[in-house]
Amino acid sequence: MKIRRAENGDENNIANVIIKTWKVAYQGILPDDFLESLDTKRHEKLFKEHIKEQKETIIVLENNKGEIIAMISGGEDRSKEFDCEIVAIYVLPEYQKQGYGKLLFKYIVGEYKKNNYKSMIIWTFAKNKDQKFYEKLGGTIQKTGKHNLGGTEIPLVGYVWDDI
Repeated sequence: MKIRRAENGDENNIANVIIKTWKVAYQGILPDDFLESLDTKRHEKLFKEHIKEQKETIIVLENNKGEIIAMISGGEDRSKEFDCEIVAIYVLPEYQKQGYGKLLFKYIVGEYKKNNYKSMIIWTFAKNKDQKFYEKLGGTIQKTGKHNLGGTEIPLVGYVWDDI
């Protein structure tokens, strides 16, 4: 396994990780028609721009074959309430529950500490079945919100670390 910063050319593989993970992880949470409509093109464009302009920290995890199997991204907290946030953390379903998410989490927190960040938030869907992951890493629910997805309000919770 190899952890590294995302590079130009990684955007398709990152998009595939996100789409495949969303289609499994968010069944029953997000509308089926939305999940079925997901394709990589929008995410590819977004990550190509983010990688080029370094708008956020994007880290990938490769398996021993050099295939991207997981990703994590984030940067300064968009709300400015916390120092930083993790915007996305996704591990392909067949690689979950093997410690890869935790490796990526620790890696990006190490990057955040280099920037003297202390407080951090991760937003997730309130019905996300993987919330224990954030709790095991020391996060506590301190915020709630909603995400509007095609006219449907999806409840969110914000896991906070007061001192990473």
